[in-house]
Amino acid sequence: MNGRMRRLAAMLCLCLLAAAWVPAGAEQAAEAADITRNCSFKVSEGSKEKLYDSSLNTAWSYDAADAYVAVGLPEGVQAGWLRVEWLYDPTGYELLEYDSGMNLLRKRDQSVSFPNIYTVYDLLPQTAYVQLKMTDQGQAVSNLRVYAAGELPREVQIWQPPVEKADLMVVSTHQDDELIYLGGTIPYYATALKKPTVVVYMANCNRHRRNEALNALWKMGVTNYPEFINLPDEKVGSINKGLELWGGKDNILSVLVERIRRFKPEVIVTQDLDGEYGHNQHKITARAMMYAIEAAADETQYPDSLAKYGAWQVKKLYHHLYKENQIHMDWTTKLDELYGYSPLEVARIGMKEHASQTRYFSVREGGKYDNAKFGLYYTAVGQDVAKNDFLENIDPNASLNWSPTPAPEAAAVEAAVEEAPVEAAPAEEVPMEAAPVEAAPAEEVPVEAAPAEAAPMEEIPVEEIPAEEAPAEEVPVEEAPVEAAPVEAASVEAAPVEEAQPAADFMPQTEAVPEAVPEAVSEAAPRTSNERADGSTAAFAILMVAGGMAAVGTGAWYAWRASQLGGKKRRRRRR
Repeated sequence: MNGRMRRLAAMLCLCLLAAAWVPAGAEQAAEAADITRNCSFKVSEGSKEKLYDSSLNTAWSYDAADAYVAVGLPEGVQAGWLRVEWLYDPTGYELLEYDSGMNLLRKRDQSVSFPNIYTVYDLLPQTAYVQLKMTDQGQAVSNLRVYAAGELPREVQIWQPPVEKADLMVVSTHQDDELIYLGGTIPYYATALKKPTVVVYMANCNRHRRNEALNALWKMGVTNYPEFINLPDEKVGSINKGLELWGGKDNILSVLVERIRRFKPEVIVTQDLDGEYGHNQHKITARAMMYAIEAAADETQYPDSLAKYGAWQVKKLYHHLYKENQIHMDWTTKLDELYGYSPLEVARIGMKEHASQTRYFSVREGGKYDNAKFGLYYTAVGQDVAKNDFLENIDPNASLNWSPTPAPEAAAVEAAVEEAPVEAAPAEEVPMEAAPVEAAPAEEVPVEAAPAEAAPMEEIPVEEIPAEEAPAEEVPVEEAPVEAAPVEAASVEAAPVEEAQPAADFMPQTEAVPEAVPEAVSEAAPRTSNERADGSTAAFAILMVAGGMAAVGTGAWYAWRASQLGGKKRRRRRR
C-alpha cells in the first residue's frame, strides 16, 4: 500500500470512529432490544394491529368501560420496558403486571406519570404478562412497544415533567414558530445554559405536528415536556374571527394567566405584535401576552388560577421584532456546551423534525423576519445595557432559590382588592393586517372500533404476531377534539362575527391590507452539512471523506445528544 492509500485509510478510520463514538455511560449496559414483534397481543375490542403498525394514522380505541390491551412477553426473555404512545394525553388507566402463573405483581395508574403522549414504564424482571386497562372513556393508543431488559435506545423519548419554576417561558403560537421566528432561544437557554425553560404552544395544529414538535425538542436536548394549551387552529381572515375561534378575549387571557402563575417565569419571550408576516393567530398570541403579564400579577383577576398557584409578577417580556428597546441575540457562535455547534445550527437540526413544514419554512439567519432581533416590551428590573441576553438583570439563582408558597385561601382571593402594580409602557398601536395563512388541517376520518365482548384477563393465551405479517391498512384517525381550559359561559367575551365591527379592546383593528408573502416561504435557506447530522451512519462517513470532516461533526452531535440523556462525555484515544 503506497503512502497516499495509507493516508486515505487513516482518514477513513478517523471519520468512522467519530461517527460511531458514544459516551462511556452508553457503553455500560447493553441496549434494550425491541421485542414487540415477538410478543402476543389481545384486545377486548377493535383491531390489535393498530397497536404495532408504527403509524400515526391509526390508533386502537374502544367503547366499553372495561376495555383493555393484554400483552404476553416471549418465554426466556427478561422484561425491561413498556412504551405507550397515546393519541392524546391519557386521562385514566391502570397498568397491571403478572408473572407466568398469572399472579399480580404490581399495579399502577396514570398518577405515576404526568399527562403526556409518550409514557415509558419499567417492568419487573419476572413480568410475563402486562394488561393496560382503561378506566376512562375517549382515550386511544397510537403505538405500543415492548423492550427487553437493558438501556433504552437513545431515540426513545423519556420525558420529565414540565419545570415547576421557569427562568424562561417561550410562547409559540404553532408547533414550529419557536424555531422559525425565535431562532436559537431554546437551544441556547434550555440546552447550552441549562436554564429551567418551559415551551408553551397555543394552537393544537394536529397530532402529527405535536409529534414533530416533541421530536424536535428532544433532538435539541430538551427533556422537560412542553405545555400544549390546545386552542383550535384554523384559517382566520381577521382578528375578530381569531378571537372568536379561541373563545374570546377572557378565555385567551385566562389560559395564559394560568400558565404564567403555574410556571412562574422570570422572563417571557414570544412572537411579533404584527404577526411576523401578518398571521392573525401570531398577533393574538403576542398582544394577549401584554395583558396577561399584568393580569397574572393582579390578585383580583382570575381567582381560579390565583387560588391554585398564587399571583406572579413576570420581570421581563420580549417580543420578536419589537422596535423599542431592541436587543440582538447571537445565535451563530459555536459553543462547547452544544458540542461545537451554534444555537442556530441546533435549531435547524430541530426544524428538520418538522417534516410537514420544511417545504414552506426554514430557520434562517438575518432577513426580514430576523429570529435574533427582539424588543423589550416590559421590564420590572431596569433596561438592558448589554442588549444580548434575555436574562440580563435577572438573578441567576432565581429558580434555585425559589420555594413554593401556599396558595391564598379562596375567601381571601374573593376579598382581595389590592392591585399589584405593573408598570408596562403601552405599546404603539400596530396596524392589524388580515393574513389568513395557515396549513390546512389534515382530513379527519372517523375510526370505527368494532365492538367486541371483553374477555377476562385469564384468557391471555393470545396469538403471536407473525414475524412477516403485512402491516395493517392505515385508516385515518379522527383527531379527537382536545379540550381547552374550561371557561364559564358568563366570563367569555365572544368577538363580533362581522369584521366591520371593532375587535376586543386589546386588539386594535384597522383596515385590512393585502397579505404579504412570508420571506421564509418564498426562499428556502440553503442546507448545510450540520443539518443532516441526525441521519449519519458509517456509510455516510465514508462518502464524506472526500468532502471534508462533516462526518466528524455528525458523530460529535450524536455524542453530545447522548450526553443529554445521562451519559458523560469521554473522549477515547486509539493508538
